[in-house]
Amino acid sequence: MRRLSTIGLAAGMSVALLLSACGGGGESASSDASQAWTVPTSDPTASINVVGILDPKTDGMDNVVAAFEKEHPTIKVNYQHVPFDNLNSVLDSRITAKTGDPDVFWVDQPRVPALATRGYLEDLTSQLSDKTSGLQEATVTSSSFDKKLYSLPISNSTQILFYNKDLLDKAGVAAPSVDDASRITWQQLKSDAKSVQDKGGAQHGLLFGQPNRYYQLEPLPVSAGGGIGASGEGNLTPEINNEGWVKAMTYYGSLFSDKVTPRGIPAEQSDATFLAGKTAYMVEGNWMVGKLADSKLNWGAALNPVWEGGEPASPNGSWSVGMNPFSKNKEAAAIFMKWLAIDGESGYAKYRSYAELPANIEGLKSYLASSAFTGSEGGKQAAQVVKHETENTSVGRVSTVGYIEFEDIVGRAFSDIANGTDPKKALDSAQSQLVTAWKQYE
Repeated sequence: MRRLSTIGLAAGMSVALLLSACGGGGESASSDASQAWTVPTSDPTASINVVGILDPKTDGMDNVVAAFEKEHPTIKVNYQHVPFDNLNSVLDSRITAKTGDPDVFWVDQPRVPALATRGYLEDLTSQLSDKTSGLQEATVTSSSFDKKLYSLPISNSTQILFYNKDLLDKAGVAAPSVDDASRITWQQLKSDAKSVQDKGGAQHGLLFGQPNRYYQLEPLPVSAGGGIGASGEGNLTPEINNEGWVKAMTYYGSLFSDKVTPRGIPAEQSDATFLAGKTAYMVEGNWMVGKLADSKLNWGAALNPVWEGGEPASPNGSWSVGMNPFSKNKEAAAIFMKWLAIDGESGYAKYRSYAELPANIEGLKSYLASSAFTGSEGGKQAAQVVKHETENTSVGRVSTVGYIEFEDIVGRAFSDIANGTDPKKALDSAQSQLVTAWKQYE
């Protein structure tokens, strides 16, 4: 589940829409679009529009759609790929147009409170909440708001420290550990990455799968004692310029200024860069395991780094699918969503290569029993990391109706820091921007 710094939905809305959202606009929008519907026992004949952030070919969504249409031949799925950087603005313009297009769309789980408040998500509680027992409870919670189910989780996630064994061996650097008692620190990782550059010929010391993104970097300030970034009622008091955050982001900036981590490699190219074989380490999601299993790289996997003297932390959460409250094909949309998330091992997990951790419990068992995780030493290490991190160090992103503004503003601060801005200055500015942006929710 990739997480990207995005253009905030709020930025694309009119002042009137923002005010109505803060004052219960979600309820008014839902009532405008309300129509009685159920999850039918037989398929209707319908065509639904689905907006997602996965490329149809390279990310395997063509296979998912084809499998669904084979099982449900009277429902046609028009899958539309929208790059995540554009997702918010696309949804804003199309949902508020009230045409019902798209019928279904990808939902980043921390955004559920904001999207529900704005009236962008159909309340699924009465139709689907009693069908979620086969999903991981935490993912259902992340897909809900105010005790209502607003989306169906299709995935979860964690992060793994991958390394190039040949480069480490050439440099004489010991591999990081899967033993929690010997977990590598962020500080040691930087030192080791520099050594592999100097002695092992690595072009890059350390890559982040999702540079400058809150999902990827949240474990740094959390482990450094800075917290998740907000507190108070509704998590609407920003806390991103305290000592822990400044220390963590000073470290992050130093990775770029010391040329351990390269500037200018976007998330869309990070996996391929590591697979090219000239990078020592990479912090990336579990979806990287399948790509590595198909490669010729001599690789290993280890636990996420911990801040020296701090507590380990790893990110969780991923994607859900939501329904447009103005959809004219809600029954067909519900069948597709249920098939993606709930039916069997979940169609999303079963038919998509390199998927995130399935939210579906049976799907997760099959996922970790696949050859990608059992067919090599690196795969077995990765499975051990996934199990440990999801059970022991998992930290959710801040849950707040202001999450869309939060992710946008914090992401820009991270980018500025990576490009050389003083971390304290960048975080102070972001703190001030958040205080202003969140006044609408008071």
